[in-house]
Amino acid sequence: MQTYRLAEKREMREVATLFTESFMDYPMFKLILSKGEAYRDELFKLNYINTKSYVQQDSCFVGILDGKIVSAVLLKKSGDPGPGFMQYLLNGGLALAARVGVKRIARILSTLEKMKEACSRYGKETWYVDSFAVAKGYQGKSLGSALFHSFIFPHVRKQGGGMVTLVTHTELNKKFYCKNGFEVFSEFGIGPEGGRIPNYSFRQEIGG
Repeated sequence: MQTYRLAEKREMREVATLFTESFMDYPMFKLILSKGEAYRDELFKLNYINTKSYVQQDSCFVGILDGKIVSAVLLKKSGDPGPGFMQYLLNGGLALAARVGVKRIARILSTLEKMKEACSRYGKETWYVDSFAVAKGYQGKSLGSALFHSFIFPHVRKQGGGMVTLVTHTELNKKFYCKNGFEVFSEFGIGPEGGRIPNYSFRQEIGG
């Protein structure tokens, strides 16, 4: 059985690596990052910046099984605006911008904000699952569902409940979230003409 806790600072690279390995074929990152050999490096840096920002806000949680981190979630607290632009820059965004260019960084951040647009309409009083993943080799064992039902939902209830929102871009993930009680409340295409991908926004009300 998984146990859950806050991620520690010393674990940021391990968590970022878990996200990177899980998201290698994820369509959103294929859309916004470089192609070829630079792709994995950029994906890791983006995940590391995001993970570090959430660790600093005590909003990065990990699932532990047999002493190993097997799942992770970045969860924006209700009432918290989440990591800001300056925090991302200070946590490595400037170095990434120096590598890929300011215009590309601006386009990446703009696309990520567009992705969250429907969820953002609910305001800061909702919970937002920014990133969620199960480690390679542990997928297909219901650890993802367990993370929601044994940790995320109980955690939200302890804080008084509220709306939990998230975004995904694949039919497989859509089925997973619907199976776990979420409903699609917004759907639109995102990306350039001729290369758009579906953008599904989900919500689920968790009572206190």
